[in-house]
Amino acid sequence: MKSGMLDNLHAFLVLADCGTLRDAAQQLNSSSATLGRKILQLEEEVGLKLFDRLPAGYTLTPDGKRMRDQLDPFQTAFAGFEQWLQSTTRRPQVRLSAGSWTMKFLQRHIKDLQRAEDNFDLLFVSSEARLSIKKREIDIGLRSTQAHEAGLVSKRLTTTSFAPYVHADKTQVTDMPWLSVSPEFAQTSSIRWVLANHLEHITTFVSAPHNLIDLVEAGAGIAVLPCFVGDTNPLLNRYGPPIAELSGEQWIILHEERRNLPEVRLMADRITKLVQSNRGLYRGDQPSDHEAAEVNEV
Repeated sequence: MKSGMLDNLHAFLVLADCGTLRDAAQQLNSSSATLGRKILQLEEEVGLKLFDRLPAGYTLTPDGKRMRDQLDPFQTAFAGFEQWLQSTTRRPQVRLSAGSWTMKFLQRHIKDLQRAEDNFDLLFVSSEARLSIKKREIDIGLRSTQAHEAGLVSKRLTTTSFAPYVHADKTQVTDMPWLSVSPEFAQTSSIRWVLANHLEHITTFVSAPHNLIDLVEAGAGIAVLPCFVGDTNPLLNRYGPPIAELSGEQWIILHEERRNLPEVRLMADRITKLVQSNRGLYRGDQPSDHEAAEVNEV
């Protein structure tokens, strides 16, 4: 094997799972440019085109899919090796993955999740791309859908609702523009809903969902947010009721084997207790004081 190919193969597998250079580079602690060069180098080394470069991200070609299938045992073995190495050199680590909004909620309640007496570390992995629990890239995943893969265990935690929000001073303004994640980064149903229903009224785009809150707090426009985020922000008010089409669920996903590790089970129990004790917020049962009767048309 040529020098550097192992690193390039790892980059290939991460990009295949993430789908975008940005998310894959973030996971690899690299830059998008460096990652792009590694993929080009790997394609030259194997003599195959592995990805189709599309506006929405990178998708595997038929050759790329076959190559990923061949490397699947390697990826699982490498993840197991990393965990073994970690266990021999430092305290156990529980790796937790969730989307931007859920991660923001969990980090705000860190005192409910992590205690001084814990004998393990907690790693937050924030990504809209789904990291693989089956391949042991993470230990616990919070998802909007149930996992049906063999080797994974799912538990439904609560119902989630989304609503439009504006700065509290803008609640009565009827000509507010809309805010959204840019189409090429639209990986969530709430963003796709905004793009499908209000594209002509969007004046500002961002590359990541969590950037929307900064714009709403600045009074720049309307953004669709989870109720458990928007209703707990004192600077924001609802600009209408929860959007029925975006009602969903929150699931906790665990690896069938690793869920029995004491630190993983303890963290899963704490997350479950935290989310279920805030079911009213997730469902949107606790609206802002000045909720409008319906979404204002612009």
